[in-house]
Amino acid sequence: MKRVIIALSLSMLMVFVLMACDVTTAPTTATPTTPVAVEFAVDGEFTAFEAGVHVSRGVYTPEVTMVTVTIENGEIVGFNIDSRQGSSTQSTTLTDPYTPANPDDDYYAYTFAWNAKTKKELGFEYHMFYSTYSATTDTPTHEGYVAWMGLAETTQLEWHEQAALIEAYWLANGVDAVQTNLDGDFTNVAGATISESGYNELAQEAIALARQGKFQTVVCSGSDLYIASMLVNELGVVEELVLDTLQKASSSAVDGIFTWNAYTKQQLGDNYGMVGASAQVFADGAWTESDTLETTLEWYEQVNLITNYVLEHGYNSAMVAIGGRGVSLDGTTLLDACAGVTIHSSTYFTLLAQLYACPAEGALTE
Repeated sequence: MKRVIIALSLSMLMVFVLMACDVTTAPTTATPTTPVAVEFAVDGEFTAFEAGVHVSRGVYTPEVTMVTVTIENGEIVGFNIDSRQGSSTQSTTLTDPYTPANPDDDYYAYTFAWNAKTKKELGFEYHMFYSTYSATTDTPTHEGYVAWMGLAETTQLEWHEQAALIEAYWLANGVDAVQTNLDGDFTNVAGATISESGYNELAQEAIALARQGKFQTVVCSGSDLYIASMLVNELGVVEELVLDTLQKASSSAVDGIFTWNAYTKQQLGDNYGMVGASAQVFADGAWTESDTLETTLEWYEQVNLITNYVLEHGYNSAMVAIGGRGVSLDGTTLLDACAGVTIHSSTYFTLLAQLYACPAEGALTE
């Protein structure tokens, strides 16, 4: 009897084992995840700009107009419109002594310079309606102008105030919602009487740059426009870094009509013509022009040494020029990796500092 019970128990155990082995388990298939499209993968301030010419009372001077869009947490949170203009001065001395055989070679040369402040920085000092205010008093002053602009009966708004209205409208309604007439006047932004001046197009461009992750900045120095840009991918890695410069046309000095060159220095490439000029030599802490050596690297090749170094080693805010030229990390010795850089370089380090301040904190992968 005991043997039968044991046999029965073993039989039942085998049944349970077989049943357990017969249970079919459906294979688990992982549901594929579709990457979520992110419109703005990198946070920061993205700027579109246009180099132009400001014409006032027959005077032609340099101007650059900028629109910046700010991205936070992948969303547009603000816009900024600004513009920097310049001035011109004509020399009282002929460029060369007068020669009857070549009278056209002699002229009173014009020089151009950027204004110290942008329109936004000027604020009420821009004096957009100063002539209207001056007609109301025998002793016009800036302080009086500011007070007059604040009066309830004064309906005009200063340039920076009008720009703020446009920026707020863009943020609330979208850039596409702005309407203008054939004269370029805003028709649905209350209080904005300034000309549209390409602001909408620049705003659209700034948004497009934000989608790409492309940061840009400019520095105005002398009469030149210094330009820097970098492309940052969704991982925060800088994939591209470019330094450039746009200069005035040589004819500007002759006729006083400011005109930009058709090409930047990068675009000119080998045609810029630096190779073959007298070389700059650094020795004993100073630069001197050689009587025998010639420059062997073109402008774009030299400036690209700087950007290549930054791409390889990362941006270092300690980068400076020595005596206005070259690349140094300590201010006394030249960087070996950039030994071929002999061009004036100070402004490019200012550019790089501005450019690397554009991405939001933590947006770049070190």
